[in-house]
Amino acid sequence: MIRLKIDELKPGMILARSVYNQQELLLLENDTPLTKKRIWMLKTWGIDQVCVKGESQDDGGTVFETEPETGETIEMELRAKFADVAGDSVMVEIMKAAGRQLQKSLSDPEKKNEPV
Repeated sequence: MIRLKIDELKPGMILARSVYNQQELLLLENDTPLTKKRIWMLKTWGIDQVCVKGESQDDGGTVFETEPETGETIEMELRAKFADVAGDSVMVEIMKAAGRQLQKSLSDPEKKNEPV
């Protein structure tokens, strides 16, 4: 477990401890993977540091546990990014194509950089 300042957090890191605000209300439970939105939420609540899963290495580096992207995570993020144009059938098809491409790149990492 490693304690990090909010500005050091990256999406995909996993909370090692639950996070509470100053009124002792639960904000995020332990084992929750961090997203850009969750990190932003912690900043807005005035949280300055949290504990994430990981360990320090002998060479001075750090290895963090991260949550692999899932189809559900990809779909949720795409829907958020395309929310403003959800009524446009062409944009919905573009969103679906982007989702298929992302799923493909996750299932076959060697094809990650191939053109769509």
